[in-house]
Amino acid sequence: MSIMQAMYSGSSALINFGEAMTVIGNNLANANTTAFKASTSSFEDVLVQSVGSTGSGAQKQVGTGVGLADITQNMSQGAFLSTASVTDLSIDGKGFFMVKDPALSTKLDVSGRPMDTFYTRAGSFRKDIKGDLVNSSGLVIQGWELDVDGNQKAGGLTGINISTASNADPMPTSKAVVGVNLDSNTVAKSDDLIYSATDPATYDFSTSIRVYDSRGKGHNVEIQFRKLNTTDDNTWAWHAVTDEAGTGELKAVDLTATNVKDTPANATYTAGQLKFNSMGKLESEGSTPLLFNFSGAEPQEILFDFGDAIGAKADSTNDFSKKTLDVLYGAGTVAEDTDNTGGEGSIQVSSGFATLRLSQDGFPSGFLDKLAVNQDGILSGYYTNGQTKQLFQVALVDFNDELALEQAGSNLYKETVNSGLPRVGTAQSGRLGSILSNSLEQSNVDMSAEFVRMITTQRGFQANSRIVSVTDGMLEELISLKR
Repeated sequence: MSIMQAMYSGSSALINFGEAMTVIGNNLANANTTAFKASTSSFEDVLVQSVGSTGSGAQKQVGTGVGLADITQNMSQGAFLSTASVTDLSIDGKGFFMVKDPALSTKLDVSGRPMDTFYTRAGSFRKDIKGDLVNSSGLVIQGWELDVDGNQKAGGLTGINISTASNADPMPTSKAVVGVNLDSNTVAKSDDLIYSATDPATYDFSTSIRVYDSRGKGHNVEIQFRKLNTTDDNTWAWHAVTDEAGTGELKAVDLTATNVKDTPANATYTAGQLKFNSMGKLESEGSTPLLFNFSGAEPQEILFDFGDAIGAKADSTNDFSKKTLDVLYGAGTVAEDTDNTGGEGSIQVSSGFATLRLSQDGFPSGFLDKLAVNQDGILSGYYTNGQTKQLFQVALVDFNDELALEQAGSNLYKETVNSGLPRVGTAQSGRLGSILSNSLEQSNVDMSAEFVRMITTQRGFQANSRIVSVTDGMLEELISLKR
C-alpha cells in the first residue's frame, strides 16, 4: 500500500508542477501584453496520514502528495510606454477603467450582475464609426458628460461618444474691449464740420475690431474718434461704424437713437463720449449697449468697453479693472468703481494715436480639431475656431479586494462577490490614481524571476518523475517475488 501511495504522491506532484509551468508560460507569453498582471503559484501538502506511533506516543505521519494551493495575480503597477495617440490612457495609481459591451446591455448573470460591464487597466482606446471611444474588443469606456461649465450632467455614467462634439456652435459678440491712446495734441475740429462715417476728414482716428453675428459670420466694426470742442480739451466722441446690410454702405450704428440703450438714471457720463482728466486717465466712459442688425442674423447688443474710468459712477461697464473683465451693465443704477486706476484701457497722452488693446467674446462656428485628456480624466475638444470645450470625464473604479476579480480575457476583469461592489469615482479622488494621456501601462512580468521559477519548477517535476519510475521498479520487483 505504501509503495502505491508513493506513486500517487509523485503523480500529484507531476500534475501540479505542470499547472505551475502553465502559469509561468502564460506570464512569459504576455510579457508584452498591455497592462498584463503576472501570476504566481503556491503549493501545499495534502492528506497527511498516520502510520503508527512512537514509543513516546507521538504519531508517525506520512504525506500523500502535493496540491496547488493558490494562483495569485501580482496587481502592482507596470511601467508606462509613451504613445502617439491622445486616447491611449494609463492609470498612475489605483483604479480600473469601466467599459461596457453594447451587445450585452440587457443581460444579467446568475448572480444578477450586469453581463455588459467589465473593468480594465489596458487603456488603448479609439473612436469607432459611431463616435464611441472603444477598446480593441469594441467595449465602450464609461464616464460623465460635462456641461458648458465643466460640471457633470445629470444622468450618471454614460458611454463616451464624441460624435456630438464634432462642431462648436458660433457665439455672437456681446462685448468688445477697445483700448486706445488718443493723442492729446490733437486740435479739435470746428463744430461746423459735420461728422460723417464715410469722410475721414470729419474724425481724427479710427481702429477696427471684428465681431461675430448669430450665424458666426464676421463683421468689421470701425470705431471712429473725434475730439470735441470743449473747455477742458479732454473730451472725445466715438462712433461704431459697420456695413450692417452687407451692401458696402458704412453707417454709424449709434446715430440711430433706437439702437442705443438708455443710460442709467444716476449716470454722470454722456453716451458716446469719452472724457479724460488732466493726467490722461479715463475719467468717464460713455458706453451703453448698441443694437446691431446684421443682414440674415438675429439682432444683437454689443457693449463697447473702453477702459476703467476712475470717476465716481463714470464707468458704464462698471467693472473693467484689473480684477475682472466681465460685463455688468445695469439700466437702473451705476455703482462706483473705487478700485479703478484709469490706466487699464484707453488713455490720452501726447505720444500719437495708437491701438493698445482689442478683444471680443464672440467666435465663428468651428470643427473638432484635436482632443486632450488631463490627469483628472477630463476629455477636452479643441476646435478650429480657437475654442476649447470640456466634453467628458473618464470614470475610474476601485474595489475592496482587486485580487478577487475574475479574469475574463482580453485584459478584462469582472466583479465577484469576494471583490466587493465597484466604487466609482473621478481620477485623483480618494485613493484613485491619476490618468496619463499618450501612454499605456506595460506588463509587470519580471522575466528574470519567471526563468528562475521555470528552472525550479522543472527540477521539481524532474525529481518527482524519478519517484514514479523508481516506484514502478519497486512494484515490478514485488510482483516478481512469486516466480
